[in-house]
Amino acid sequence: MTSAARSLKLLAVDDDAPSAELVVRVAERCGYDAFATSDPRGVITLVSALRPDVVSLDISMPHIDAIGLFRLLAEVHYGGELIIVSGQDEQTLRIVQRSAEALGLRRPSVHQKPLDFARLREVLNRNRLVSAV
Repeated sequence: MTSAARSLKLLAVDDDAPSAELVVRVAERCGYDAFATSDPRGVITLVSALRPDVVSLDISMPHIDAIGLFRLLAEVHYGGELIIVSGQDEQTLRIVQRSAEALGLRRPSVHQKPLDFARLREVLNRNRLVSAV
């Protein structure tokens, strides 16, 4: 199997399991191997094991906030794409987005809940095209 034929992987992290599963279903329809977790405490272990190309995460979760999770991702040198999915207001999402960038992570795309599935598919398909080049 060539690297171009390799399926991209997505890890959806949301303490609301049905929300994580929605992201997984959209990603699978875009050709990703997708996984979900509703426990943010094990995210770094999953990132190390799965080596996802994309991590989708909610910013309001118990046990760890988005900035704490970004710090952990930066510490393990996560270089993939980030997708922030949250019901927070636009200003809060932009602040969180800038925080991820400040830690050296790629500029995350930001998606408010309820999800715009067409927009999410667009982002996921764009990532697939970029990785195939």
